[in-house]
Amino acid sequence: MSVLSSYESMFGTSFSCQCGMQHTVPLKYVVIKQKAEEEIPSILAEQSAGKRGLMICDDNTWELAGGRILEVLSNKGYEIRVCMLNQKPMVIPNEKAITQILLEFEPSMDFLIAVGSGTINDLTRFISHRTGKPYIIFATAPSMDGYASTVSPLLINGFKRTYITVPPLAIIANIDILCSAPDDMILAGFGDILGKVTSLADWQMGTILMQEKLCPVARNMVQSALEKVISEASQIAQRRPESIQALMEALILSGVAMMLMGNSRPASGSEHHISHYIEMKYFMEGRQPLLHGTKVGLAALYTVALYNELASLDHQKVDIPRLVKMRTPYEEWCQRIEEVFGPIAQEVIGSNDKQNWNPDVYERRLHDIKEKWENHLKPLLSSVPPLGTVKEWLHRAGANFTPRALGIEQNLVEEALLYAKEIRPHYTILRLADDLGILKEKIEKIMNLV
Repeated sequence: MSVLSSYESMFGTSFSCQCGMQHTVPLKYVVIKQKAEEEIPSILAEQSAGKRGLMICDDNTWELAGGRILEVLSNKGYEIRVCMLNQKPMVIPNEKAITQILLEFEPSMDFLIAVGSGTINDLTRFISHRTGKPYIIFATAPSMDGYASTVSPLLINGFKRTYITVPPLAIIANIDILCSAPDDMILAGFGDILGKVTSLADWQMGTILMQEKLCPVARNMVQSALEKVISEASQIAQRRPESIQALMEALILSGVAMMLMGNSRPASGSEHHISHYIEMKYFMEGRQPLLHGTKVGLAALYTVALYNELASLDHQKVDIPRLVKMRTPYEEWCQRIEEVFGPIAQEVIGSNDKQNWNPDVYERRLHDIKEKWENHLKPLLSSVPPLGTVKEWLHRAGANFTPRALGIEQNLVEEALLYAKEIRPHYTILRLADDLGILKEKIEKIMNLV
């Protein structure tokens, strides 16, 4: 059974949920099939979207699908201007790309069409939100889970910021194009879904310790997507069309779950923060970035290992007075952040709540951790599968996300594990280990496990 079919009735609707929220799913169409591009004119017509549009693509996605989409739309009387993003060797979601799109955009245009995957989708979604024009994404690879998301992670002034934006009107994908995507892009999609192992656990941790809201519908949506992809791992490696479609549907559902919550919490936790940290460091050093899902797959190995480590912790040995006394003062923390993050340090400092360094607040949080350990935290920590199991899933998919295979220095991974928690305010396994004063020692141990 298709993992998407269970939730299609939600598309284009608004409903009251058991979690107490009123959810809205603006995404109306998902089309994944052969010659799917031929559906675009009828979707635009059904939505009375107008006749003038801007297509955003790059050299690769133009060759894959952009030219054909232009032909299909032109034959139906649509007037389409093409914005060919020209950053080499790959498009970066930064100010330069945003400016190029805006220079091609005209207020009289009716809609936008993104042709590509992660970066092109994020950029087009951002422009769609700022201009008020609807957009369609024609997906060219099952490489990341942001297709249906309502946020755009962009590199602005070198800092990975997440902007609240809008979802697409439709997600269109030609299954033949998805199956022909490069290996690294398919594996990146697998890695992005694999990260849900810890993002879901981190989200639940936030509800236990920080009273965050958790929606069972959104959680189950991501969990079912994760389970489906894991069950199809070896078939995904063989590019079986039904399995590639299952991967694509799982990635879309992950984005829909974020849409339900209005933020990235259901599908992004400590493993994504580590990925963002590595990406920012690459950017600062002028290095070509790795695919987002590849970095998430790498990070998930370490966050899973950290969950496994903390599951065996004896909470009775947590010495609260000693931890409060040893807590790094705020001013010293700020100084360290300036050393580590350099030109973007103030962005990082500004994204953190100074109250976290208040001794009374910290002490209350530690008491809360100890009180909730046995009945709430330990079962959650133990629910994350063993690292060996996760490695086996990756092996079946044909993925090798170790630092050596990806060319990532060990010291950068260690640095990311230590400081990635600072770039997002969400409570995660990294923050729990830090609160307990054991993050550094556990990092040293898990570096040898992955």
